[in-house]
Amino acid sequence: MAFSLALLGASTYEVPIPASYDLLATETLTSSTTSVTFSSLGDYAADYDHLQIRSTLATSTSTSRWLTCRFNGDTGSNYSFHRLRGTGSSVVTSGAGNYAEILVVVSNDTVGSMVMDILDYGNSSKNTTTRTFHGSLGRNEVSLTSGAWFNTNAVTSILLQYQSNDIVTGSRFSLYGIRKVA
Repeated sequence: MAFSLALLGASTYEVPIPASYDLLATETLTSSTTSVTFSSLGDYAADYDHLQIRSTLATSTSTSRWLTCRFNGDTGSNYSFHRLRGTGSSVVTSGAGNYAEILVVVSNDTVGSMVMDILDYGNSSKNTTTRTFHGSLGRNEVSLTSGAWFNTNAVTSILLQYQSNDIVTGSRFSLYGIRKVA
């Protein structure tokens, strides 16, 4: 639907169609595990431009560890991330390669949550990028992390893996598709 904006010096304005988030899959752990995988993502490529993972989880350790992300089973060193982390009393930045680091969680009495966007996951003419907002109640911190997978293959699977320890029963991971705009 177009509107006239002649008074503002423009001829028309197209009303944007809001993106639609559709729940594609949810994994609620019934037993502890070190990883969660979403696969067959190519099945969604015709309908969705981007993917989003929303999670609430806890781990079986009292030591700080990171949840990492791997695409298409790629265990190579062609990943990088940058993070901005705030604790209420300080701000810390960091970055590295070899994997996409996305979330800190401490011990099974501490809950962490995240929202991770996988942008243009089906586009095979550019590298895949991610944007993650996450926080941990036990550490009283929030973070913004950006990541890159230096590979132009379309993403067909996502492995989320906790370093060295288990993700405990009751943790939940939900995969959403962000529908293409017609």
